Amino acid sequence: MSNNGADIFLVLLRPTRVPVVGEAASEGFQGQILVETLNWKLHNEDERKSASKAAAAFTLASGRADKQGSNELRAMHAASDDYQKRDKRLQESFAKAQRGGNFSEVDWKAHQDQRDALGAAFNKKLESIARDPNAFAPPDPQKAEKAATLQGEREKQYADLERNRNFEFTFTKRVDIASTQMLNSMKAGNIFPSGTLTIHRRSATFLDGTSLIFTIQKIRLLEYELDVVVNETMTEMMEKWTCEFGSLAYIYKNPPSHYSHSNTGQAVAKTASQNTTRAFTMKNIGSPI
Repeated sequence: MSNNGADIFLVLLRPTRVPVVGEAASEGFQGQILVETLNWKLHNEDERKSASKAAAAFTLASGRADKQGSNELRAMHAASDDYQKRDKRLQESFAKAQRGGNFSEVDWKAHQDQRDALGAAFNKKLESIARDPNAFAPPDPQKAEKAATLQGEREKQYADLERNRNFEFTFTKRVDIASTQMLNSMKAGNIFPSGTLTIHRRSATFLDGTSLIFTIQKIRLLEYELDVVVNETMTEMMEKWTCEFGSLAYIYKNPPSHYSHSNTGQAVAKTASQNTTRAFTMKNIGSPI
């Protein structure tokens, strides 16, 4: 192991406060998860606004596609609704006359005749719709394919909108004893209350090394990919994880200077910044977790 590189270590604390056990063996990081690569992207808020508008457009287009070929069904529903409303008004009118005592056998027969005529008109309407040669015809394959495409795009757009990708990071690691523990947690939908991600720059001694430490709250594993890497000498199994989190804070301490500067300005700047600490906090106010 060279002294001029850096390592990435991850600690995931379960709800039981027991950490996921990894296979890291570096001094100071024994038992942590050794990460090969780390990727964290920040997106402009304007992108989310554009995505929201696109989703609304997909919703409108999909709704129009869904209505294509359903005119007959809507006509039948409209006729049924009209019949029920008219029949209800007839019954309410007759009930009102009964309560006032202003009805006779003639009135009762007239009421029944009106209801029978209304029912006959409704049945005739349904028969005329059913006799239409274009009624309930198989949908146009091209229209059906377009509707399915719109539906798929809309569902993907909704899924993207529900995720705030500024609060997601991706990392890769080799398959190790931590893999099964993490897969079980992902399957159960567990949320890790907290975790620590450390980027440690190696030096001649552990104490001289420099670390960028991320403290992360509310971590949930979202996606998992397994990749088998084959080369001439060996085969490796690499896995890719995508996580979301609720908040993040990091702290970084500049290392001490172990060398001299020929430039006075550089020497002053280095002396002023060495051993200083920088901190940052990021919270997802609308986090789903």
